[in-house]
Amino acid sequence: MPARTRLFALVVAILLSAPLTQTAQAQQQPAPLVDLNQTLIDRWIAVIPTLLSLSTSGAAPQNDAEARPHMERICAEAGFDGYNQCAQVIGYVGMIVSACDRRTQSFGDPVVVMRRHLARLRANTRMPAAKREQSVAEVEKILAEMPDSFPEAHIALMNANRARIFAALGLN
Repeated sequence: MPARTRLFALVVAILLSAPLTQTAQAQQQPAPLVDLNQTLIDRWIAVIPTLLSLSTSGAAPQNDAEARPHMERICAEAGFDGYNQCAQVIGYVGMIVSACDRRTQSFGDPVVVMRRHLARLRANTRMPAAKREQSVAEVEKILAEMPDSFPEAHIALMNANRARIFAALGLN
């Protein structure tokens, strides 16, 4: 399985296992899920190769109960404040990674990418209607839980660390 696909699967699993709480104010106007900075990027870069290696090893956890102790140890070793912070950063950075333009090898706003993907799904007449409807519903659900956009400063930070991020993912 390609590293990008593994990362996306990992991000989805973590986001599902560590739901993020929102305040009433945040529900009115979505805020960034994480206040991304260089320290958090550095910690993410330290965690991802270990997680990817674990996910492909014979010792890969088979369920959440088995995965949690591994995640807690890996996150602590990388310097995260705890499992929840680690999971949030992995998910947040993973969303931005999923919006990487393969042609330019640069990161963009995941919300823009997801909206384009949703439009392509809706327009796809070759896909069976039931499958298309299910895919559209899944993407709509993901979009509903995302902020309206990702801060440009976060995208710029990701692009400034592009080579290190690709190396951590094994994509260079």
